[in-house]
Amino acid sequence: MKQNYHLLFKEELKHIQGKPKLLLHVCCGPCSGYILTQLLDYFDITLFYSNSNIYPPKEYNRRKNELIEFVSVINKELNQNISIIDYDYDVDQYHKKLEPLKDTGEKGLRCKLCYSLRMNDTYNYALVHQFDYWTTSLSISPHKNSQWINEIGESLNNDQHLKFLYADFKKDSGYLKATQLSDEYNMYRQDYCGCRFSLEERDSRNK
Repeated sequence: MKQNYHLLFKEELKHIQGKPKLLLHVCCGPCSGYILTQLLDYFDITLFYSNSNIYPPKEYNRRKNELIEFVSVINKELNQNISIIDYDYDVDQYHKKLEPLKDTGEKGLRCKLCYSLRMNDTYNYALVHQFDYWTTSLSISPHKNSQWINEIGESLNNDQHLKFLYADFKKDSGYLKATQLSDEYNMYRQDYCGCRFSLEERDSRNK
């Protein structure tokens, strides 16, 4: 039976007191904008850019720089102090881990492993640096399996001082609102998920 993670998210927000520290894993600016508007009133947010899946390095840097520019604007407009952690980038080792599952396609086991690797990095960083909550922006995409994402988060929920924030950010037209916001800020929106295999699948579809 599928869990309603969007309902769990809304229930959790009702119980937030003060402004706990949240580490939010993000993959790009367009996926982050709308989510930030939903969380800024509740949390002291740090963004965690951990995306060794993104290929090639030029694309990785383009998405990262787009995120940095967007956050700079948001900080000024909304009088915020959102910081970005630029985590280790090792695309070659990452793709070696994904290689055995390369033919499982988007939404397949390759993607599940990819979620897990990046979320593990996020959890471990949040644990070491004493955050109160952690979560990921991945569920904003209609191409991502939100059940898997939240199940991975739940499986890592092993410390009483660090809590995974369940969410399905695509709900309540979240993805549509995210694309509208990215248009408003004239952000670059990529046309493939990120890894070399998803790029090859995109190129094959476009032929």
